[in-house]
Amino acid sequence: MTAWPLGVPRAAEAPGHGARGRHAARRHVLTVDDLGPLVALALLAALMPARHSWAAEFLLVLLLLTVPGVILLRALRIPGEAIASFPVYVPCASLVVLLGSGLAVDLIGPIVGVAAPLRPWPMLTGLGLACLVLTAASVGAPPSVTLSWRGLARAGRTAWPLLLPLLAAAGALRLNNDRGSTVAVVALGACVLAAVVLLACADKLDTALVAVALYATGLAMEWSFSLRGASVYGFDISDEYDIFQRTVAAGVWHPAHPGDPFSAMLSTTVLPAELHAVSGVPALLVFKVIYPAISALFPVAVFFLGRRVLATRWAFAAGALIVAQSAFGQELPAIARQEIALVFFAAVVSAMLDSTARRRVRCPLVLAFTLALVVSHYSTTYVTITLLGLAVVLQWVTSWFRPVPRGSWGMATALVAATIGAAIWYGPVTHSYGNVSDLVQAAQSQGADLLPNRSGEGLLAAYLDGNTVTPISAGQYARLVHADYAANKRYVTPVTDAGRAAYALRASSTPTPRVRWPLVYAAFGLGQVVAQQLLYLLGAAGALFLVFRRTVPVVARQVALLTAATLVFLAAIRVSGTLATFYNADRALLQAMAFLAIPVCWCLQAVAGQRKLRRACAVAVAAALVAVIFATGNGLVGAVVGGGTATNLANTGEDYEQFYVTTPELAAAAWLGARAAPGQLVYADEYGQLPLVSVTGLRSGLLLDITPETLSSDAWVYASSTNVVDGRARASYDGHSVSYAFPSGFLNANYDLVYTNGTSEVYHR
Repeated sequence: MTAWPLGVPRAAEAPGHGARGRHAARRHVLTVDDLGPLVALALLAALMPARHSWAAEFLLVLLLLTVPGVILLRALRIPGEAIASFPVYVPCASLVVLLGSGLAVDLIGPIVGVAAPLRPWPMLTGLGLACLVLTAASVGAPPSVTLSWRGLARAGRTAWPLLLPLLAAAGALRLNNDRGSTVAVVALGACVLAAVVLLACADKLDTALVAVALYATGLAMEWSFSLRGASVYGFDISDEYDIFQRTVAAGVWHPAHPGDPFSAMLSTTVLPAELHAVSGVPALLVFKVIYPAISALFPVAVFFLGRRVLATRWAFAAGALIVAQSAFGQELPAIARQEIALVFFAAVVSAMLDSTARRRVRCPLVLAFTLALVVSHYSTTYVTITLLGLAVVLQWVTSWFRPVPRGSWGMATALVAATIGAAIWYGPVTHSYGNVSDLVQAAQSQGADLLPNRSGEGLLAAYLDGNTVTPISAGQYARLVHADYAANKRYVTPVTDAGRAAYALRASSTPTPRVRWPLVYAAFGLGQVVAQQLLYLLGAAGALFLVFRRTVPVVARQVALLTAATLVFLAAIRVSGTLATFYNADRALLQAMAFLAIPVCWCLQAVAGQRKLRRACAVAVAAALVAVIFATGNGLVGAVVGGGTATNLANTGEDYEQFYVTTPELAAAAWLGARAAPGQLVYADEYGQLPLVSVTGLRSGLLLDITPETLSSDAWVYASSTNVVDGRARASYDGHSVSYAFPSGFLNANYDLVYTNGTSEVYHR
């Protein structure tokens, strides 16, 4: 089995023998391996003055995501064999150093007289000092921790799959310029084809090539969404981008953020500010380009984790099943803090299950990655604590009747570090723990709230639909929201004629392209449902086999126990409205796939056996699973046979209207943000809030119900391109969604049009 080209230990470089070797060991002289990263640091500093050219930016980002990690891993004495088996350690360790040095500079800077420490040279100075201290700690490291870079000479032979993300980026940019969707459709089709072909041929290919191809496919999917529009893509990331911009503008981050967990995460404040300051990459591109490039490592991490249990082909299948999920391409680039946290989560899992490093070496690595996870994303941390807690109990129970340790030092370290770290960081440090208390209060008041939106459905249909949002009519929404405002928002005073029948809300739905081949469309839709449920069944079956089978490696049994804990959590969040309110089920599944995908592929590998026919059938089933989930969930089927597509493939549709942000929308939002006084009410619908929040940060005082009887007589009203050009608005109420005709007639009769650029408008009285 071919090793990853980076991190192969040099077996020939054994410790010195005799007096000469002992004398050299006592002197702890600097070796070439110690000096190499220092030379790279000097190159990083030399490139800083030229950081506004794209070539220098690329090199700086590459150095930032590799050099600090190599230094940290060497200081921790992580064996080269461990890094070779899981090369994602390098960028994750680099992020740990960036987080640590950035936080230290941010906190120490004002004390020593640096008012704005989150600027290029303070950041570079802090990073350089941190790397020098770690280099000093790594002097005298044993030869087993040495990395070999000889594999870089073969980089040209493994880099060609990176054409896929470049093609996807070109497709997204062409769509932004209204130049058609052909390139975008070809890029997505190439990703699906690449996944299927690699699944069939992975055992015959170099491991490095397989890993790079998986990374390229994941990055292509993320860029196809993240590069759409003139601003960031998605809901949460609009808030995160505003927080990031404010941090950059202030040049300093303050830890205390009561009730504001977004601002309490280093992944939305210090880390992107440091990447922006040191590399020179524009702030917008940090979230649109660099963060997706980091999060695309998540399926690669699962691939290398899977290789401890599976053959290369089936380990690739495990990673490909993650890339195929619609949540990976469409939702992950819209949540910057989870992009970073998921990669740390995979690194934590790998470190705590790593048998190539001794316990005293492994525990500090687990601790470093876990604490980095804690400061990156609260929800991922809470889920991690839940899964590890369940797995610890399951492992202890299993140990009584199967040859598995009663406990795992790595798992215990991660659990304790995550629990204590979360209690300290979200408590006395940032005071951002309000979401936990909200969950407790909701659980006490409404219990589990099983499938709240599925009354009247059969049991099977209710389970398959889960806690998805259900639609309500425009008239029903108007009555419900008016009653809610009258009871709970009495400070809102509507205009006198708001209740006229002429202004009653009317329904307006997004046009859906005609389905050209109904049977094909229906077959893929059914296939996606079957494939997704088959994943759960195979995951559960694989976990049970690995737990109860006698001849199973310890690492495989531990993965199975983690999968069992994951399935319990997924079932709970799928049926409980209370849990689903606080954590999206699709995002939970994405994190859970780090475990779930491996038993799924273990089942397929077991079925394949050694016979050619059985192996061909198993490969065909796996390829069908990947292709159906990939093509249907990411819009390729809709683009080919009709029925609608996602934002990565079209300039129409519900996703496009809701998430795509144009330059005129940003201009209107900036105009309003400069004129609305603090405390004034500002209205925007779900379409309009994204550019408004990302540009102005108007979160308090922003109301999302643009109806005649909920609009305050002295309010500002922001109208997006969808509101103005398409005449449509969207809202949510009590777990339901509604699409209705934008009340432009009412606004024109009762408010002044104070700003317009042809596609976006602002009203005020």
